[in-house]
Amino acid sequence: MKNKEKIKRFAMAGASFCFMLLIAGYINYKYNPEREKDLGQTVYVNSNNDKVDIYDDAQATNSQADETIASFRYDRDNMYSELSNNYSNIINNTNSTAEVISEYQDKLSALIEEKNQIIMVENVIRSKNIEDVVIIPTTSGKYNVIVKTETLDETMVAQIMQIIVDQLGVDANNISIEKINM
Repeated sequence: MKNKEKIKRFAMAGASFCFMLLIAGYINYKYNPEREKDLGQTVYVNSNNDKVDIYDDAQATNSQADETIASFRYDRDNMYSELSNNYSNIINNTNSTAEVISEYQDKLSALIEEKNQIIMVENVIRSKNIEDVVIIPTTSGKYNVIVKTETLDETMVAQIMQIIVDQLGVDANNISIEKINM
């Protein structure tokens, strides 16, 4: 009986230790100051030019649309980069089993293929008189498509949806298309 109790206590101690290590790793990842070193930095721009130009608003709106598209693209690429790094860390971890390594190599290959397909589809959509586009996959299997164009009529929406359905194999009900005003 005493050996069973010792084994149970040892197992509980080991499980507690593993749990604490997982929490410490999560906290270290979540609150890594290097990841957030530029967060909250502000750049102030002062202008002494009091001259008003009627074209400034149009240029500002176009610039805002460019910044919005760039921001969505940056966030999407950052998501892919973080996933890729996480998968690579698991693959390169000496404690990973051959089974886990194989699984994450497959996940990494699929991730790279998905990103390349999305970039290719964006290029095809741009060839249809769309100034710029960014496709953002969600964790729920849906795709948000942000387009920058002067006009977005039903025909263009149908073309964009058809391209995405054909190239990415996504159900049309899982595609959301939004236009950014220029």
